[in-house]
Amino acid sequence: MKRFLALIFFFLLPFSAQAQVPSFSTWVNSRGSLLTVFLVDPSSGAFTGTYVNKAAGFECQGVPYATSGVTKAVVTTFTVNWNGILVPDCHSTTVWIGRSVGPVLKTRWKLNYVGSDGKPHILVGKDVFTRQ
Repeated sequence: MKRFLALIFFFLLPFSAQAQVPSFSTWVNSRGSLLTVFLVDPSSGAFTGTYVNKAAGFECQGVPYATSGVTKAVVTTFTVNWNGILVPDCHSTTVWIGRSVGPVLKTRWKLNYVGSDGKPHILVGKDVFTRQ
């Protein structure tokens, strides 16, 4: 019986440890914003991609910004620096961290930005991404 359980553990472990956010995948959140993941490094889970903001009430919309992150098992985190030379500079950074179950990635985010008063501010929220 122990050998049988060990065999099951051996065969299931590699699948459960795989990233839930695969290479060449596209994710849309409840606000219509688009996360595109290009390549996920199979050993580290690090990935690169783009993020297009379509959230009402926020700046820097409709332009793809570079994103990078890490996905391991069901946990994924990624960052967008809304600063750029070839894209509008919004003087802000957003970090998402979440858990994926199948085609759904539920996240919390933290936006650090410089307000119109010239001072740093923090805004937090939640997003649910669905794989397309």
